Amino acid sequence: MLTKKRVVFLILMAAVLIIAPVLTLLSISRSSHEDGEMQVINLWQIDSFEGGRGSRAQYLKNTAEECFKGTRTYITVTTLSADAARQNIAEGNIPDIISYGAGFYGIETLTNPRDFTYKTWCRGGYVYITLDEDADFSDINDKNTLINSGRDNYSAICAAFEGLSRCDSATPTSAYVKLIAGEYKYLLGTQRDLYRMETREKSYKARAVTSFNDLYQNISILIEGENYDKCAEFVNFLMRNSSRVSTLGMVADGASCEGALAEIQCADCEYKIEGFASEAFIKQLNGALLNEDLNSLKNLLK
Repeated sequence: MLTKKRVVFLILMAAVLIIAPVLTLLSISRSSHEDGEMQVINLWQIDSFEGGRGSRAQYLKNTAEECFKGTRTYITVTTLSADAARQNIAEGNIPDIISYGAGFYGIETLTNPRDFTYKTWCRGGYVYITLDEDADFSDINDKNTLINSGRDNYSAICAAFEGLSRCDSATPTSAYVKLIAGEYKYLLGTQRDLYRMETREKSYKARAVTSFNDLYQNISILIEGENYDKCAEFVNFLMRNSSRVSTLGMVADGASCEGALAEIQCADCEYKIEGFASEAFIKQLNGALLNEDLNSLKNLLK
């Protein structure tokens, strides 16, 4: 006959035999869930200005895949206009990382300054282009020069610093077509126009502008918390491999560039818009531009 102590012992043993496997399974399940969970990082690409060749969004996606190859981290890349990005942010939709052109506003209170507020991962530049291979650029004036108006970039400020505020302007593709049609001797364009010329196999001469530049593609982290370290890992990887941006027809320190692109790379512009801005600053800038107040522009950009 079983004693009372022995009955209690058998009950306890049975409980251990039942509970232990359950606890083990829960532990394995939890471990498998943690090990297998996909960490998704959201990145927005804002094409504030024309690139060179290829897609900056695709470049970022490819770089992210290389950075996190063999891991459970995945970066989604979404291309938005500047206005669409600001609208989404106003509605509370905020990405983990944002890549944007200089002068973009709407994130000045959102950037995470733990390691940096922004980094420039590639850039372009303004450039004069002519089909006249004997041209020396000394006769540039507001009658024989056309301005590529660009997208959200300040080509008009560049023109003002170059003394060409009265020049005609046209949308990017139209400007290029007018140049090759012989309607203008010079085009004040960007690195994108160099590749338009090469695509059409046109002979040309080019000279980089050194007065002003705002064609900087920047990247910022907007989040805090568990995803921050992965975001920083990606940005650091992107910057370490910046020499590859020449495949985009863009420039960066350490990138191998030739011809006019090399001139753009070496250009040390006197006035710049490099990072993000505030809406108030952009309004001041637009006001000075509208009033053709070159001194105010210089003071704002010094």
